[in-house]
Amino acid sequence: MRVIVAGGGRVGGLLSRKLIEAGHEVIIIDIDEARCRELSEELDATVIKGDVTNVDILESAGLDGADALAAVTGQDEVNILTGLIAKEYGVPNIVVRVSDKRLAKMAERLGITKAVAPEEITAEHISSLIMREPLLSEFVKVTTSSGSFSLLEFTVTSNSLVVDRKISELPTGGDWLVVALIEDGNLKPPDSNLELKEGDRVLVLARAEVVDDVKRIFTG
Repeated sequence: MRVIVAGGGRVGGLLSRKLIEAGHEVIIIDIDEARCRELSEELDATVIKGDVTNVDILESAGLDGADALAAVTGQDEVNILTGLIAKEYGVPNIVVRVSDKRLAKMAERLGITKAVAPEEITAEHISSLIMREPLLSEFVKVTTSSGSFSLLEFTVTSNSLVVDRKISELPTGGDWLVVALIEDGNLKPPDSNLELKEGDRVLVLARAEVVDDVKRIFTG
């Protein structure tokens, strides 16, 4: 997969590294010459110095043949504009960083795949959105007197063993449970009679020893 990362700051650099490690071709665009040199030395990626909203620069990065674009500069307007240009060029998967929730909703209504809020800005989260992985993140690990636990975030897929099943019917074995649903960026307590549908986002608390099993259950 060919991915353009617009913005080579901390998040852009980490995101690019994760995508490269996953075997994807990465093209990074950043306005800062010194940062471009650093990225060229650190990463096996094509690095282009330039304005991420400049159509000529985006074309030189191969925008018309890109599989995905992530715009993660520090400016909402720049990220949205870059995403909209990518949409016009037919890029199928576009993720942009947007700090203003109103702008985020507008961006998604305009056809951008996902507008990510600052609190969600991690390389793991964005890379999973780009690669469309159902496991979005494993972002909390806790050790108590009862053992070690992980908090996991999943998107229910059509292949998932939980799709179209009530929460009360899930094969938890007492080792994991759905603790919340995520709707419009808000957490919603789960209803035991609720059927999980394809596309639902859920938070799952699981014992460390069954995390791999839970991942298989949710990803199919």
